[in-house]
Amino acid sequence: MIGRLRRAVAGRTALIGVIGAVLLLAGGSIYQALITPPYRFIDEQAHAGYVLAVQEGQVPSIDTPIDQAAGGTALRTRLADEPARRHDLWVANNPPLAYVLAAAPAAATRALGIAGGPLMGLRLLNIAAACAAVALTYLLGRDLSGGDRTIGLVSAALVAAAPHVGFVASLGFTDGFALLATTGVLTWLARACGAGPAGWGDRRSVQVLGIWMAVAAAARPMALLLAVAAGLVALGVAWWRRSTPIWWTLGWLAVPAAVTSGWFYVLNVVRYGDPTGSDALLEKMGRTPSGSLWSSLTTKGAWESAFRTIVTRRLEAPLPGDPYGWYRLALVIVVTGVVATAVLVILSAVRNRGTTGTTDLPGTAWAGVALVSLVPVLLVAQHRAGGGAPHPRYLLPMLPVVAAAVALAAVRLTTRWGAIVLVVALAAVDLRQTRASATWLAANLTGPPGSELVTAYGSELLRAACLAAAAAGLGLLVAAVAWSPGRRT
Repeated sequence: MIGRLRRAVAGRTALIGVIGAVLLLAGGSIYQALITPPYRFIDEQAHAGYVLAVQEGQVPSIDTPIDQAAGGTALRTRLADEPARRHDLWVANNPPLAYVLAAAPAAATRALGIAGGPLMGLRLLNIAAACAAVALTYLLGRDLSGGDRTIGLVSAALVAAAPHVGFVASLGFTDGFALLATTGVLTWLARACGAGPAGWGDRRSVQVLGIWMAVAAAARPMALLLAVAAGLVALGVAWWRRSTPIWWTLGWLAVPAAVTSGWFYVLNVVRYGDPTGSDALLEKMGRTPSGSLWSSLTTKGAWESAFRTIVTRRLEAPLPGDPYGWYRLALVIVVTGVVATAVLVILSAVRNRGTTGTTDLPGTAWAGVALVSLVPVLLVAQHRAGGGAPHPRYLLPMLPVVAAAVALAAVRLTTRWGAIVLVVALAAVDLRQTRASATWLAANLTGPPGSELVTAYGSELLRAACLAAAAAGLGLLVAAVAWSPGRRT
């Protein structure tokens, strides 16, 4: 019986590992969602207000007032001390798909009388979407490594354990949904460029890529621009390889997004004068340009701060005792991983030059996703130059590709055991920073004493159960990486 059980587990290590990665992120993020009082972070009020507008059948603008009556006590209390410009739905330059999906869970949390009304439903949707992005990261890492499931699992683990990912996923934002959409685009771009299972097919890859591009277009303008870049790369590869008819490829890449979301971007042009509404939004918030695109790109401190936030901080704001040593070590690991992966891909291409069929590492796919993953850097720099806040979470769409590169280098150069050490170390930093954020939130309340704005959700037992689920997920993940029959160890 034990032998049969071991064989059954060995045949499903990838599934077990993906479940573990999802549990790791979900447990920590739900814990974060419970310890964070309603509307503690300012964008939540606008996102929740957008959900309320969708529930009422509206397609709101950035000047549509938040429905305070429907939002509940916590939302009304928060808005009482906010300036007039923050009484409106300033996030309504984004398409409504994520808010439509959040309408049902938000209605449930409103009906149950949970503090914050629709907010917790939106938080839970954001967590679910981020968890799905982790699962897709497994496919991306596996496909880019020539089918190595161990590397796929380590890729998913690195995204799930990144401290800031768990925090962003826990809030009533739509970044989790945007991360899911962009990870889907990158995964199927890699397949359209020749990575992935041999029987998948070029036509099918283009079709699924077109669907994910439509999802990205319906997520937010930044995701749309990444999808457009991916579509151009896929179109170029199709023309170069003659793998699919060019007009058929163009149709599948462009039409689904145009049909499902084109109307919204036309509406933005009518309302604000441009498809993204960025200029009107920045003007509404009193922001002014702060330099050129080049100056934003070459501001070293901003990028260092963003990287440090993603890999070492739970909250966006620095906390006392943030592990600076881990930041320096993480920087070395990431740079080494990216450079080593570039070398490995080039060596693979040289070894397989002149041969037919798939190579050990799909060089075209790596080049394509690497190029597209740089789009968020340009967008954040442009946003900053225009006067916007360069939130580190805007860079998260590039994280799955970076994680795949680090995972490939870690497994190929240090074996799976070195990769396990890396994952456990990152998870330990994640846990440390999660507990530190709980302490900071409890000491820095931002509402009237005794109000919902200073009250966390759930019991201590429920929160402990969330951390236990995250720990169990890490255990499943480590076991799966240890037993995974990857192509190389």
